Amino acid sequence: MTRYLSTALIFVAALLCSRSSFPQANRPNLEQANRAYQHKNWQEAAAAYESIVTADPASSFAWLHLGISRHKLGQYEQAVAAYKHIENDPQFGAPALYREAASIAKLNRNADALILLDKAVDAGFARPEIIQQDPDLAALHGDPSFTKVVDKADSTAHPCAHQAEYRQFDFWIGEWDVVSTQGHDPAGTSSIQLILDKCVLLENWTGGSSGKSFNHYDTTTKKWIQDWVDNQSNSVHFEGALENGVMSFYADSLNPDGTHARRHLQFFKLDDDHVRQFSQQSADNGKTWSVEYDLTYNRKK
Repeated sequence: MTRYLSTALIFVAALLCSRSSFPQANRPNLEQANRAYQHKNWQEAAAAYESIVTADPASSFAWLHLGISRHKLGQYEQAVAAYKHIENDPQFGAPALYREAASIAKLNRNADALILLDKAVDAGFARPEIIQQDPDLAALHGDPSFTKVVDKADSTAHPCAHQAEYRQFDFWIGEWDVVSTQGHDPAGTSSIQLILDKCVLLENWTGGSSGKSFNHYDTTTKKWIQDWVDNQSNSVHFEGALENGVMSFYADSLNPDGTHARRHLQFFKLDDDHVRQFSQQSADNGKTWSVEYDLTYNRKK
């Protein structure tokens, strides 16, 4: 009985040891690999990451950094072999494809490198500045396909700058002195700024009261949106579109007395230096309209 008990205890101890020794053994390797990587000791880093992926082939982080370390050592074929393990990884797939393209380019396989670069952008590597400045990709610069990939990456990274709809209201951007359209009496000043990576026009109005509006194109609804708030606690949500060259907004709001108002706000580009802003209100749901205000924006010199 004692003999069987001893055997059982030895078996359990061995089992516990086998379960705990792998993580304990792996952690110093990862620390060593990362430390060598940070100090650009590529030979040591490659050996350490190699040890990690041998013990844990599911470590996408280690495969990526093993590939980079091998690339830095000029071992481009071995680098490609490492990246291929994680091409479809949801987190590391895009950078792996990009790095693989760089290694393939160093092997003078430009056509294959361009295909991988395009796949990297499709997978989410939207870094046009890195693609353009990477010396490993210098051999690709004269190829029209390289320009297309860079443009695609830029379009992904900066969608508002590349979609024509976002530019429909750009005629309002600028610094303006604002007067009444009929009497040309001063009404205020306005600064219209393009912000958030060319996605939003920010209006800064001063005149009588002060207020701001956010103006942007909604790709979901295919409408222009203006949200106005002023220092008198008024706020209005407008929706509209560019119609025959005129930016036209509509809103339903409440007057201070609680009555319902339908509002129609229009912006007319008169020329490069003049914009007309015309607002009307309706108390009968658009059957009849009355002028709320009529302003002309004169670009400051």
